[in-house]
Amino acid sequence: MIDYNKELKDTLEKIKQLNKKPKLLLHACCGPCLTYPLSLLLDYFEITISFYNPNIQPYSEYERRLFTAIKFIQQYAKDRNAEISFVLPKEDFSHYQEVMKGRENDKEGGINCLKCHAYRLFLNYHYAYTHHFDYFCSVMTVSSKKKSSEINEVAQKLEKMFPEVKYLYSDFKKENGQLKGILLARKYNLYRQNYCGCLVSLNERLSIASMHSLAKEA
Repeated sequence: MIDYNKELKDTLEKIKQLNKKPKLLLHACCGPCLTYPLSLLLDYFEITISFYNPNIQPYSEYERRLFTAIKFIQQYAKDRNAEISFVLPKEDFSHYQEVMKGRENDKEGGINCLKCHAYRLFLNYHYAYTHHFDYFCSVMTVSSKKKSSEINEVAQKLEKMFPEVKYLYSDFKKENGQLKGILLARKYNLYRQNYCGCLVSLNERLSIASMHSLAKEA
């Protein structure tokens, strides 16, 4: 089994020896998941955050997560006295629905979620390629609900499609990464969502909450 956390640390050690910071496109799915990876990588890269997530529904939730991410980036850049760029590629929500058609009765997790992750990784990696970044990475490996090995394996295939852009392997949940991120999110008073993003995950959360409510009333 590959130790992706060691891979990350080895790469950062090599980058530390360079005279110039490489350009990194860091995909963020939300503000809270961004906190720890950004804090870790900021000393090593010239970072641009990409918020490219057509899976997030309803649109009011998309706007709330986008606002939260921007709010954190602006405040964190000020606190670290650093420049952190932000890009918001035009989302194609209708195409995402076509790609994921037939998922209406799915449960969160499994092959269909991996398909969603792969689609978003492709969108962001392609952006990194067309805008001439040196590296690409996603914060998604910080989540305990996403297998870091699956995220890295998908990205490894994309790296072969876009060899000009190196993929930064990671397992941000290692070394208490998720806890560190939670503490940072609390410090910055960030909105923390309780579902992954798509309507399937939202409906599953609502169903679980409803069952818990009924159990308490029984």
